Formats: sequence, C-alpha cells, structure tokens
Amino acid sequence: MSTQAEADLCSFFETYIQNKGGIITHQTNDTLTVAYPDGTTQEFTYQPHTAKEKKIPLLAPGSPLFQQLLKEAIDNGALCHINLTNNGPIETLIESYFNDPAACLSCTKTQTLQDTQVCTKLEPCFHQINNGKITSIKIIKKESLRFFQFYYALNFQNKLRTKSEETLPILINEEGHIINNPLDLVAVLENPTIQAENTKAKIKPELYDELKTIAEQTLQIYLKNKVTLFDLPLGKEKKMRLQSFERRLKRERREQVISKKHDFDFQKWQSTYETMLQREEESCQTNITVKLQNLLIINTTKIKFELTLNNKATTQSTLTIGIQNPDITCPLCKKTHTEGYSTEDGLYVCKDCIRQSIDTTKIYSKKTTTLTHDETLDEYFERDKGFICTFCGKRHSRLLEFKCTHDNTSICIHHYDACDICNKPFSKLNLTHTDEFRKKLCPQHAKKEP
Repeated sequence: MSTQAEADLCSFFETYIQNKGGIITHQTNDTLTVAYPDGTTQEFTYQPHTAKEKKIPLLAPGSPLFQQLLKEAIDNGALCHINLTNNGPIETLIESYFNDPAACLSCTKTQTLQDTQVCTKLEPCFHQINNGKITSIKIIKKESLRFFQFYYALNFQNKLRTKSEETLPILINEEGHIINNPLDLVAVLENPTIQAENTKAKIKPELYDELKTIAEQTLQIYLKNKVTLFDLPLGKEKKMRLQSFERRLKRERREQVISKKHDFDFQKWQSTYETMLQREEESCQTNITVKLQNLLIINTTKIKFELTLNNKATTQSTLTIGIQNPDITCPLCKKTHTEGYSTEDGLYVCKDCIRQSIDTTKIYSKKTTTLTHDETLDEYFERDKGFICTFCGKRHSRLLEFKCTHDNTSICIHHYDACDICNKPFSKLNLTHTDEFRKKLCPQHAKKEP
C-alpha cells in the first residue's frame, strides 16, 4: 500500500475503535493492542507475515477483518461519504468549463488580429471562436443525486511475465446504472471551484447488496477483457514452453526404455504424461486476485443551465458537480460535443459543422448561405470578398490572386503564365505566342521579337 493508503487505513481503524469505546494501549511497527470497556484486550497487525506468525487478525484491504469492519460500517454508516458542492457562485463553476483559450497549446503559428487569434496552419485551429465568450448564464433546474463508487484491488499473476497490480473504480448511480467515467477524486479535490466535505450518513444493506452485485457483474466483464490483453503477448512463449516440456517428458521415456533397468509400463507413463502436461499448462495460466478495497458514497447536484454567447447563440447543457462535465448538442448534426465553436451566423456548433473563411479568418456554420466555395482550395470565403479574375470572370479567394505585370489586373492561378524572357507573371490575355507557340512573350518583349 502507499503511505497515504496506510494512513487512511490507520485513521479508519482508530475511528472504529473509538466508536466501540476502546483505546489503543500499545503500538509497535508490527502490532497494536486494543483495550475494550469490558476489560478485554486484543492484538491486531497491519503486516501479513506478523499475522501468520502470531496468528492474530490482519487489518489490510481484502482481509476478513477489514471485510467485517466494512460491512459493519455500511450497516451503521458509510465508510467514506462526501458532499460535493460548488465553491463560490455556480456561474463561476460553469464558466470554468467554457474557457476561451488565447492560443492552441500545440500550435505556435498564430497571427493576432484585434482581439482574436488566427491559426495559419494548413489545418486551422480556430483559436478565436473556441468555446466562445459567455455573456449570461441562466440556471434552469437543480437536482440532488447520489452515486456509489466501488474500489477493487486487482492482482494479475503469471509466471511468464511480471505481476500487474491496479485499482479499478466502478461508479454506479442510485438507479443501478453504470457511469462510464468514474470519479477522479484527486482531480476533484484539486479543483478550486468544487468543495468536497466529509459527512456521515447511512446506506441500507439491501441497497448495498444490490449495487455490489451490479458492480461485480461489470467487474467480471472487465476481468475477462483484461486477461485477454494480459495473455495476448504470452501465446508464443506459452506454446514454446509446453513444447519444450513435452520434449523433455518424451526424452525421459526414451531413456527409460533404452536403459532396460526395469520393465517399462507404457500405459502408466501415458497417464502420467498427460497429467503432468496438463499441470504444466495450468501453471502458465493467469491467476487473478480481487479484493474490495473501499466504497465511496458521493452526494452531488445536477444542474441544468442555459448559456448565451457573444455571437447571440443560446445553448442548454447539464452539469453534475464532480461527476459529469457539460456537453452540448450540436444544432446541426445533433451530436454531443465538449468543445464547441461560436460562429459568425449565431450558432454554437461542433468542429465537424464549421467552415472557416480563408480570406477573413471568420467562422461560419455549414448551414450558412453567405460563403462561396473555392473548389481549388476546397475552402470557403465571403461572397463579397475575394476577387474576380479578368480572364474567366469567376470570383476566387485572395490566396489564389496574381497581378498581371502589364496592366495590374487580377488573375487567378488557372489563368496566369510567365513571360519566357523576363519570367514575370502576366494574364494569358496579355501574352503573345510566337514561332508556332514555342515562346510566350509579354507585350514589351513581343515588340522586340522580329
């Protein structure tokens, strides 16, 4: 166990003894002695080897004594019971999930335009509209909820690889539904906008048994998948080990037959051979040890709210303090997302439903009718932006614009060329082809051509 886990276990046991009216009269690194009001005393230990040598109760996660104390704590009050509340105004907590970052952490190619930042990468990051700017928050409804998080200590052992240990949290709501994202208690405690307080309350044994059954069903599915992954790299090594063991048994049989020191009983050898081979195969299987470490009961609040953003978009979401972060339903594709984008046409949409103007670096939704599609770049720009090519008469993005050296007219990337002599860009209208189209000459050099 970690130092913190040992301290928590000691604190729990000391509280239990105090509630029983007992006191710890003597304590060493290995054992402790408890005196009860009726005059009796009893020794306990936190060390497995001491419990085995002195035959005294072991206090450790998963031990019979710990399970007994856990059941008694559940019958008379929760072992760990906390209340999660917002630390300060609820609006501050909500806003903490909708920060508008100044720049993409993984992108250094940004250009500042007034109060926004525009990404200049080939695949833009949309800095200036990420999560938007909140102008108001309206609380629609609050609802008290209770969750139960079981902690299981898992130990995977196989002689073919290093032992693996882990702690598996399983979170269940009061209706018995598994919550996909367990509570990260460390993150909650470090969050300045959330306040966690210890409290005392009770849980009915019937409810505990029902929830524990649901948790164990989920645990069985997890263990099945985990063992498959744990054994996956061992298949070849296991096969080679069994083949080697089988060859050794057959070699021993051959040596016994050749020695002729005693009559060789083939049927007896075959029976022993199959038994030993099966035993060797079983020894290569993964063994799992599972212990229930703890139960954490969480009282929290579910909040339904409505946001108004600075692009005049409104959107609703829910937040369960410490359990579920807000997610938003995109008004276009109806999918939920946790990273929204405020658009120029007054919507709050997911990344799949946005378009960025390559000319003005503004963001629009896919439903907008104010953008023109540039087929060459496969990008969009405002219809009143860009330029009109003097050759083809079509509107293009400014990124595709070239200026004719002769008359300074705008030409697109498809309808410009260079003079073969001066190598400057010209509109195809201003280029002359000579010597049966072997040269392209600008007006200035065309005059000099004989």
